[in-house]
Amino acid sequence: MKLSVVKIIGIITMLLTIASATQLSATPPVNESMTTTALGDEPPEITIVNPTEGYFHFSGIKLFPTVLNLVADTMGFGGFRVRPVQVSVTDDIDPPEDIAVYMYVYDEEQGNMTWNNQTQLFERKWIGPDLGVFTMNITAEDSTGNIGFATMDVWYFCFIPE
Repeated sequence: MKLSVVKIIGIITMLLTIASATQLSATPPVNESMTTTALGDEPPEITIVNPTEGYFHFSGIKLFPTVLNLVADTMGFGGFRVRPVQVSVTDDIDPPEDIAVYMYVYDEEQGNMTWNNQTQLFERKWIGPDLGVFTMNITAEDSTGNIGFATMDVWYFCFIPE
């Protein structure tokens, strides 16, 4: 009787092995167009590198942390001319240098941000006389038309003309 139980367990194990091997070989090949479409549906991700949230900047150079963020997310005195506004952009399809990145202050376009191979960041100077709290908006559009957004409120004071 023990021999028949061992035989039954062996037969069941063999059948399960055959069934799983058949199931694996019956899996259809991956369609490359399906993976490209699935990968290209995410918008680019934007990280604002400079200005740094919670810091006081002079001409774009981070000096010291602000005690309280009562006025804005960060503070900039003298514009962002020595060290420009910098952002990091990643995408599920395009390399960063192939993504269109723009900077806006409120809804007014400041222009496109340029790719810097040395820093591996997008950069744009923010200069010109002004005073107040401004919402800096960064947009990034990949080759499939997906658009990512990042914003930061900046207390900006600059008396130096462009």
